[in-house]
Amino acid sequence: MEDATDVINCTHSEDCGACALLGVGYEHQLQRKDQVVAQALAKHPSLGQVPVLPCVPSPLRDGYRNRAKMAVALSRRGPRLGYFQTGTREIVDAPDCRVLIPELLETTRQIRQFLETSRQIPPSLRHIDVRCGTDVNRQHLTLVFRTTERQSFPVDGLRRQCPAVNGISVNLNPGTDAQVIRGAVHPLWGEREVWVEHGGCRLRVSPAAFFQVNLALLPTIHARMESFFGRGDVLADLYAGVGTHGLALRRRFRRVLFAEGSRSAIADLKSTIRARRMSDMGISPVAVERGLDRLREEAPDAVVLNPSRAGARETVLDAISQCPVTKLAYLSCDPATLSRDLDILHRHGFNIQSVQPIDMMPQTAQVEVLALLTRASQP
Repeated sequence: MEDATDVINCTHSEDCGACALLGVGYEHQLQRKDQVVAQALAKHPSLGQVPVLPCVPSPLRDGYRNRAKMAVALSRRGPRLGYFQTGTREIVDAPDCRVLIPELLETTRQIRQFLETSRQIPPSLRHIDVRCGTDVNRQHLTLVFRTTERQSFPVDGLRRQCPAVNGISVNLNPGTDAQVIRGAVHPLWGEREVWVEHGGCRLRVSPAAFFQVNLALLPTIHARMESFFGRGDVLADLYAGVGTHGLALRRRFRRVLFAEGSRSAIADLKSTIRARRMSDMGISPVAVERGLDRLREEAPDAVVLNPSRAGARETVLDAISQCPVTKLAYLSCDPATLSRDLDILHRHGFNIQSVQPIDMMPQTAQVEVLALLTRASQP
């Protein structure tokens, strides 16, 4: 039987479905995620003996998520502000979402009240993306319109309704796919970003930039990476985003190369490096797949891989194998593509030392995984 004190419930669970493990005891959630990772590895004979460590629990089991990408539906019956029901495009109104940071949840409620009372909301408004950094009371809000034309919007009224929001931007995205923000993000008022204090840096994070949604686990991830890497010569942080991992590990290496294709993330990274007056930093501001010559020139002996759910392309894994890399840390949000890539790296001579599930998103079926690999020194 589940310990009732260990179970979190949500009024939206049946309609929404995004948090698939609501109502399941936390220890059982961790065990399920261990099993998911083990099953993904077992599909590749080369990985059958790889040790899977027990899943690292999250310090927070609810109220941890620092970003809400909420869909909007406007009708005569009133607005709906929430998430798409699993497997559909039906919007579930979610004023009591359990996984959002409480201060962020309060802002979503204030936004909902504003939409209910304002008569000047363009019908093309399709998403509202609100996020925070380390300071939960300094939030950024992005209005996403499904159109290519600039829309009139009562920004001043929204500002008054949401006191924790200190910056508002707009994104015009006429697409109908799952990507909420696409293309340029234009500031309308206030701060243009949020800030995350981590690893001795103040990281700038712009509206379109990716960042981990559970900040409480970053120290654990980087402590494990530091212990694994020790000290080295050149670290390549591939799919670097705003530089979260490379900047946290920078003191362990003579030089760090960052490779990232997102313009907004690169701008954030450059801003952080300038502000800290850091030296011995290289930046490859193109998609990792297009910057492989630069990777080979830098000849890293250590690599951090943190690609999207699709995993790394085989050309990237081939290029890594051609460098004098002896230690590699692969952080993934998809056990299936991670296992595929680990199988390829194993064929390139890498040995998987450990696979560590990490519960970045409690109450959901998602599991983050940190794999640590070594290889003998290359001639």
